[in-house]
Amino acid sequence: MGNNPSKKSTASTPTNTNKKKNESTTNTGNITTNNTSTTTPQNNVAVKPETNQTSVNNVNNKVSISSNSNNNSNNNNSNNNSNSNNNSSNNIGSNNNNNKIEDKGKRIEDFFDKYKDEDDNNVIGPDGITRLCKDLGVEPEDVVVLVLAWHLGAKQMGYFSKAEFTQGLSKLNIDSLQKLQQHLPSFKKDLDNPNNFKDIYRFAFIFAKENENNKILDLESACSMLQLVLADRYPHTEKLQEFLMQQKSYKVLNMDQWLSILEFSKVINANCSNYDENGAWPVLLDEYSEWRKQTDPK
Repeated sequence: MGNNPSKKSTASTPTNTNKKKNESTTNTGNITTNNTSTTTPQNNVAVKPETNQTSVNNVNNKVSISSNSNNNSNNNNSNNNSNSNNNSSNNIGSNNNNNKIEDKGKRIEDFFDKYKDEDDNNVIGPDGITRLCKDLGVEPEDVVVLVLAWHLGAKQMGYFSKAEFTQGLSKLNIDSLQKLQQHLPSFKKDLDNPNNFKDIYRFAFIFAKENENNKILDLESACSMLQLVLADRYPHTEKLQEFLMQQKSYKVLNMDQWLSILEFSKVINANCSNYDENGAWPVLLDEYSEWRKQTDPK
């Protein structure tokens, strides 16, 4: 009975020890739990590089967009500069062309002024045309002077108005005496072109009239123009002039008679053997054909 307290005391010791162990175990568990919980920040740290990578990618994208924007801006500026340069070049070219046209016009006016009439600054009269022909090395009666008048659209024989002279030479691209002289051979070639020749022949009738409103041409002027334009081109030229000057029925010619003479000269034989009196020829040519057969029966 006396030993019971010591036994009770001994028994209580292990109980406390176990309790401490349990506490220790519990603490250890708490530490483990805490260690487990500390992994959470580690996981958070592992995520941050991904976030940083995303940020870097975003920054790179912004840089790329900014770069593209700058490139587009540079391209636009380059295009604008290029267009501006092209426009500037076009303006310079246009100005140069305008200057050339103005210079050419000035040279033609100076050319005109050299031969203009002393009493009328807006026309080259007979004296001026005579001086011009002398400088060109041709006679005033040369057919190339008529062709020149045709190109100028002159309305009166022996006169070139300032407008006719300057506008006509501008179309021919002639602005000096030398260039006009070089162009004379081409005037002669106009006479070899059937269409041009017919037009020049028609123009000769209009040009030779004393008054542009007249519809007729006196015989003397008509004969002079026939000699100038047709000359030895056709066999009837000389005989036609002879007939016109000796006959008494006609004092003038009209345009229809004038043009018919050209067609007659082209198609009728020198002795008029193929002439048809019933054809649509003017009476003037009926009479000429009859006269020719009588004077030259061959």
